[in-house]
Amino acid sequence: MKRYLAAAALAAALVQPAAAITFSKLTTIYIGSGVFDDGGSDDTGIATSVQCSNVSGQSAQVRVLVLRGNGVVAASQAVTVAHGSTEVFSTHGTVFSEYTLETGYLDRGLINVESTQSAVFCSAMIADAGFVNNSVALHMVRVNGHPGTVEQRSAARKRERPTAF
Repeated sequence: MKRYLAAAALAAALVQPAAAITFSKLTTIYIGSGVFDDGGSDDTGIATSVQCSNVSGQSAQVRVLVLRGNGVVAASQAVTVAHGSTEVFSTHGTVFSEYTLETGYLDRGLINVESTQSAVFCSAMIADAGFVNNSVALHMVRVNGHPGTVEQRSAARKRERPTAF
């Protein structure tokens, strides 16, 4: 029994999240391409949604910037996300309770997610605005990793490797 409790205590200690890095200003944490919106109205058509959760231990500023395929800004929205909360940003109204970016028609778009905390984690999808079960996940690239995560360790290892040409 004592071994079991000791093992459980060790496991709990090992899974504790690393302290969030506080950035002095909004800093890019994710970039995602393939943003699409068919120009539909609320709860109809196809929209792109970004969901961001804050587990930093304090409130964080989060900004979602959407660029058109030609690089022109389609929308920008910054909000405060409380610790433990998730906020959703969509290119037009969907079944989510969200911040609506109202981009209009958008093809080959780009998402840039910025935050003041490293412990904000986001995902993105292109979805049927009225029935989110019809959706496609967008691949998001983590730019500034959170300490102790796989993405942070991978980035550190890449910096250590010399480049061979």
